[in-house]
Amino acid sequence: MKKRQGVKKLLAGMMAAAIGIAGFLFGGEEVWASGTSSDKPIEIRVNGGKLLLDSPAFIHQGRVMVPFRGISEAMGAEVRWNQADRSAIVSNGKHTTSYTVGHTRAVKDGKVVTLDAPPLLREGRVYIPLRFSAEGLGGKVSWDNKAKEAMIYPLLTPKEAEAALSKISAEAIAFLKNKDFEKLAELAHPDGITFSPYAYVDRQKDVTLSKQQLRQGLNNDAVYRWGEFDGSGEPISMTLDGYYKKFIYSLDFAKAPWIGYNQSKSEGNTVNNASSQYREACIVEYYYDGVDPDYAGMDWESLRLVFERYEDRWVLSGIIHDQWTI
Repeated sequence: MKKRQGVKKLLAGMMAAAIGIAGFLFGGEEVWASGTSSDKPIEIRVNGGKLLLDSPAFIHQGRVMVPFRGISEAMGAEVRWNQADRSAIVSNGKHTTSYTVGHTRAVKDGKVVTLDAPPLLREGRVYIPLRFSAEGLGGKVSWDNKAKEAMIYPLLTPKEAEAALSKISAEAIAFLKNKDFEKLAELAHPDGITFSPYAYVDRQKDVTLSKQQLRQGLNNDAVYRWGEFDGSGEPISMTLDGYYKKFIYSLDFAKAPWIGYNQSKSEGNTVNNASSQYREACIVEYYYDGVDPDYAGMDWESLRLVFERYEDRWVLSGIIHDQWTI
């Protein structure tokens, strides 16, 4: 059964003392905290997906400090901890950075860099400054002062992602609308496309269809186990045609009223871990904010298309359906 976090755990995991923070722009700006206190918890998103962290971010001496391992793994990176010298190495395959608790000196890709605050060890967990949590892995970060929200982008900002992907994502969603899997296969990653019925992605278990299987389209009468139904835990065993109707084009997403590039409006209680499962990826979300007034927005649905770089072009690696789960 997919890993889910209840609303109670969501609130408990995110609660922390937070302090008002000055506005932060993309680039090398520091993230400062002002002296104004606030009970609003600090919220962190990676490519639009809200993180449910076991150890929340906090303010220390005017800096926003975030849990090193939780943020790094959410960006698809691996972390190694050396207890002897209290140092950590994080790598996403493209960038490698090492930090030492209590020292502002760090090493990124073999070059010495200076942090705006030293990493801290608190209750057995390492925390580092928000800015370097992203920049150490080649990403970018911005701060929404009013919302007390940090947005981390491992590869491209929303504006950059829209410029790079608006054309190919429009093509992909049109092919899905028209059930043209032959053309969709042309956009697919050489290893195929992974299909996830809910926000939580497990690329080891989720069904991946090869280009050849995709070209068969809805005429493919093979029955796949796509995962488990939320709530009942019963297996989602159906053909591609059945899955298409239930978990791909359940709404006319080509006409979705909101499209987000490395942004998300989906706010369910299933963990959105796409960025940790797809390294160096960009995600386009097609979102409906509910269709039946009687449900007061609880019947929202979204479809996420995950694009990765392969050689010199963007390819479609994943299709993720999302909705409110129980």
